[in-house]
Amino acid sequence: MTFILFGPFMSAVIAALLSRWRRVTAVCGLLAAIILWLLLRAEPAITQDKTLFGAVLVLSPGARALLLFLYAGLALLFGLALLFPQGGKLVPATLAAYGFLALALLARPSLFGAFFLAAGLALLAVAIQDDRAGLVQGGMRYLAMAALALPFLLAAGWLLDTQPPGAAELVGRVALWAGLILLAAFPFHVWATTIIRELSPLVWLLLFGLAQLVVTVFVFGLLPDGVNGEMVRLVEFTAVLTLLVALLLLLTAVTLPRLISGLLLADMAVVALLLVFDPATGGQTAVTVQTARFFSLLVLGIGLLLWSRFGSGALTAAAESGAQPRSQGIARRAPFTTIGLLLGCLSLAGLPLTSGFAGRWQVIQLLLRGEGAILALLLLATMGAGVMALLRALPYWLTPAAESPPQPVEARWLQISWAIGLLLALYLAWQPPTWLAVLNP
Repeated sequence: MTFILFGPFMSAVIAALLSRWRRVTAVCGLLAAIILWLLLRAEPAITQDKTLFGAVLVLSPGARALLLFLYAGLALLFGLALLFPQGGKLVPATLAAYGFLALALLARPSLFGAFFLAAGLALLAVAIQDDRAGLVQGGMRYLAMAALALPFLLAAGWLLDTQPPGAAELVGRVALWAGLILLAAFPFHVWATTIIRELSPLVWLLLFGLAQLVVTVFVFGLLPDGVNGEMVRLVEFTAVLTLLVALLLLLTAVTLPRLISGLLLADMAVVALLLVFDPATGGQTAVTVQTARFFSLLVLGIGLLLWSRFGSGALTAAAESGAQPRSQGIARRAPFTTIGLLLGCLSLAGLPLTSGFAGRWQVIQLLLRGEGAILALLLLATMGAGVMALLRALPYWLTPAAESPPQPVEARWLQISWAIGLLLALYLAWQPPTWLAVLNP
């Protein structure tokens, strides 16, 4: 278990020394993630507890299953970084950050877990920046969000550990503020849209697909008794505000980053809404939604990385920045890449026949059983707005550009690869536990 705990940090040091060679760094991260996954898979769930700086580290069955999923996700991410080279700091910063996030899941008491979680989120700001000297908004806003959530996390962890008189309700209030900041981007919706606009899809996968899964589990662990009273109104207000921002982005979307930002904010609002339900039901559904988000962003990220070779991110002719429209007729030049991109967007929106449908449908059912009919309608409206934005873009993507110079088209091997991947994605949408059973034996 020692290497499982400290392996990410040792691997991060090695990757940092090799950061000049970006593909070599990606290989280092890929091997580290695979080795950690294999060692954790062979490690029994209940072992002798370890002590680190006074914190007791407990490998529970739930933490083991989550870490298996995280390391498998990191292996996929580093594999994509090998095919699509990123900055030199992405791999080492990611390994170090997820080392702290793993400690946050294992640490007892909760005060230590809150500190490790904040340290991991702060290190992710380095991965966001990743040698981009001129683009600092995304990294600085994410760091500011982690810094703002830190006192709430530490206070909630201390209260949960010491249990002073009347602490139960106070823990819920403090932990809820931390959860809303970290899970719903509240009140800084702009940081999420900035990251989507400025950074690589692999960073989206890292932050919104994996890191927020850890945050979700940790925040629900700080709310053993759930939320009630005026705290429910606070969660609903935050979710409504986030959904309205998402709806505005979707209704006015003329570029892919704006469309994806709206879909992502709507999904983040869904997770925030689950804080008001019973911790067992809400937590399990939140993990389902977050897992589906990872697969949605994985398909969407691959589609966008390939899409950039064939066209721009424009949804309409008015959004084209250059004299030559690059996205016009892209569906004819790169049909399978376009289908993959559409599938990723529809899955992030929670449409049927996608991996995102199961979690989204569970949330709608929970809302309709209570007094959340208006919230359910607003959620359905954001889903419909996302679909309408894609339908508006389809005619432009299908119409060939007049008198345009020759542009690149999909290779045959890429079409075959996409066909296999899309069939696998549809199968996983029908059988979601299958993939998780492979990762969590």
